[in-house]
Amino acid sequence: MMNPIPPAARQTPGAETQDADVDSLLSAPCYCLAVRRASRRLGAIYDAELAAHGLTVSQFAIMTSIRTLSAPTVQRIADQMEMDQSALSRGLMPLERGGLVAAKSDPADRRKKILVLTEMGARRLQEATAAWETAQRQVEAGVHPDSPDLNTLLAGINALGRPADTM
Repeated sequence: MMNPIPPAARQTPGAETQDADVDSLLSAPCYCLAVRRASRRLGAIYDAELAAHGLTVSQFAIMTSIRTLSAPTVQRIADQMEMDQSALSRGLMPLERGGLVAAKSDPADRRKKILVLTEMGARRLQEATAAWETAQRQVEAGVHPDSPDLNTLLAGINALGRPADTM
């Protein structure tokens, strides 16, 4: 069905100014979208290297957290990775099904489950570490010469990722 009101009559007063303001905003750099785009590209580099070990970079990070945290519960890992518990639980499922991670009762509180790497999980993490290192070197090699030093860039990104009350 055609709209009987001509386009010029449908515009609200001041619409041209509002459109110009929106156009101006949309043509400016968007930090969020730039970081998301970079994140997808970086994730693809790490995932490609870790694929030979049957892991994604997210799974590698979860396994690393399990290995390094003392008494790692789902909540502690989710807090460390700044992610939702349910999202972490979904990420843990294939690791548990694959026999790489197991949940054991906390001796101090039987209601809590402590996550542990199985023997196979510890071995897989150790083997995948070389692939992670390769991805690190690829990222370093692919940095544009005009880009800031990677350590400076990483410090800035980490600062942006901190909760507002710590900035």
